[in-house]
Amino acid sequence: MSLALPSPRPIAGEPGRNAILAHLLSDAVEALERDTERARASLFRAVALVGEMPASPPGARRGGLASWQAKRTIALIDEHLEGGTRITELAAHFNLNQSHFSRAFKQLFGRSPQQFILERRKRAQGLMLTTDSRLCNIAQACGFADQAHFSRIFHRLVGLSPNAWRRAAMSA
Repeated sequence: MSLALPSPRPIAGEPGRNAILAHLLSDAVEALERDTERARASLFRAVALVGEMPASPPGARRGGLASWQAKRTIALIDEHLEGGTRITELAAHFNLNQSHFSRAFKQLFGRSPQQFILERRKRAQGLMLTTDSRLCNIAQACGFADQAHFSRIFHRLVGLSPNAWRRAAMSA
């Protein structure tokens, strides 16, 4: 299934980024029907790319992480999502202390690294709906220390235990 999408509105001074974004979104639309993981990956990259776009004009001091640091941080988070990502390890990768890295990350992405990682891990909901895997396996695949850790975080984010959410979603 191929949809004709309107041309993206160019962002001043960012023609290369527009082309990448258009390609990622086009790829996601094409993959949506047959390869949801590819579509999801393309959408995550597009969201990350949009999140990196400067809010102020080029040349204005805005702080936060450099563009290359933001891209590398997202790549590191995605690479280690299943095994868990520690903020101290991310900060050390750029020779920054944890506090400075966390402030710079939040300034750029609008949320803390922990919140960003938890949002990435919400993919567990997708796995609970599309597979018959046990919750302990899903927890491990999404980078949680164990099922109890997954259950605590999931309950805090969603308001239900993973098992109760899965039952309710499956019956709906």
